[in-house]
Amino acid sequence: MSMPRHNAKRDESEPAIIAVLERVGFSVYRLDKPVDLLCGFRGRNYLVEVKTGTKGYGKGLNANQQSFADDWRGSPVFSLHSVDDAVAFSQSVARGVAP
Repeated sequence: MSMPRHNAKRDESEPAIIAVLERVGFSVYRLDKPVDLLCGFRGRNYLVEVKTGTKGYGKGLNANQQSFADDWRGSPVFSLHSVDDAVAFSQSVARGVAP
């Protein structure tokens, strides 16, 4: 008997955000937990949570994600909501000024 499996729900904006990041040179690895994406650029790693929407659940980190972000001693967790956010994030990282 196999164990029941479920796929983590992915945000609608995730494929477009990944495409932007990969196009400008990031490597992107999809995660299920604690955040959506592990991204690498010029020898540095970035934790990214993709959110679709600006209200309710899509507005910000959920309780588990926020708890992780608060306890994490590495780089901050970045939330991206749109392609425009991904472009701004990638430009800031490329300039050496993380958002």
